[in-house]
Amino acid sequence: MVAAPKRIMLATDLSCRCDRALDRARRLARDWKATLVLVHVMEPGLADRIRTEPDVPSWRRTGDPATKMRHQIWRDLAGDMADVDVRVVEGEAAEQLLAVAAEERCDLIVTGVARDGILGPMVLGTTVNKLVRHAEVPVLIVRNRVNRPYGKIVVGTDFSDSSARALTTAAKWFPTAEYVLFHGYDIPFDDLLDKDEFGRQLAAMEERCKADFLAKTPLDDAVRERVHLLIEHGNPERLLWDYVTDQEADLTVIGSHGRSAFFDVLIGSMTKRLLESAQGDTLVVRRPRTR
Repeated sequence: MVAAPKRIMLATDLSCRCDRALDRARRLARDWKATLVLVHVMEPGLADRIRTEPDVPSWRRTGDPATKMRHQIWRDLAGDMADVDVRVVEGEAAEQLLAVAAEERCDLIVTGVARDGILGPMVLGTTVNKLVRHAEVPVLIVRNRVNRPYGKIVVGTDFSDSSARALTTAAKWFPTAEYVLFHGYDIPFDDLLDKDEFGRQLAAMEERCKADFLAKTPLDDAVRERVHLLIEHGNPERLLWDYVTDQEADLTVIGSHGRSAFFDVLIGSMTKRLLESAQGDTLVVRRPRTR
C-alpha cells in the first residue's frame, strides 16, 4: 500500500488561482507531517528583460526577481508553517516542475486552475495538463475552498489495476473517508434490451464486480466496509461529474493507464477535456511504469 506523502510539491504561479491549492497543500502537509516544497518557475530571461527594457520603471530594475518572488511566497505563507522549502527556478514551466518534483523526491504534486475570462469556465492550462500526463507521482488539482478535510471521496473505476491503485492510494492517504466506487458504461442499441431482465443482470454484475475487485485490492478492513459500488449506464465522463456535483463529493480520484471507458478519456487530448469538466478537487493517480 502507498504510504502518505512525506514531501508535497505545490506548483504556484503566484496568482490568486493558486490560493486554494496553497491552502489545501498546507492542510495536507500538517495532517501528514510532511514537508511542503513550494515551486515557482520564472520565464527564461526575465531578469535580463527587467534590467534592459526601457519601459520598465526604474525601481523595478534593481534587485533579483527570484528573490522578490521568494519573498512573495513567504509573505503568502504568513509564517504559518515551519517545514517549508521554497524554490524559484527558470525555464519552461512543466519541464522545470517535473524536474524539481523528481529532484526533491516529492510524493504528490498540488496545483490550481485558472478561469477563461471573468467568471468563465475553469481551464487547466498547458502546464497543468502536462503535469497530469507526465508526472510520475499523483497530481492533485484543487478547485474548492478548503473548509474541511476530504471526507466524501468518489473513485472512478473500470475495475483495472490502475483503478485499484487509485483506490488504495486514496484509502491510505484518507483512511477515515467514505468511498464510492463509480463505474459508468455505454452499451450500443440499449433500447433493444429487456429492461427488467437487464436490471436483474446489472444487480448481479454489481455484486460480482465489487467482490472480485475488492478481493484483489489491498484495503484495511475498516476502509473496506466504507466502500460502496455504484454502476450506471451512460456516458462515463458525464455521469461521473454529475454524481460528484449532485452528491457534493469532496474529492474525485481517477487512475490513469487503465482500460475501457475511463482509459479512453484519460489519454491524449482527452485528458484535458475530462479534467476541465470536473467539479471540485481531482486526484489523478498514475500507474507506475514497468521497468
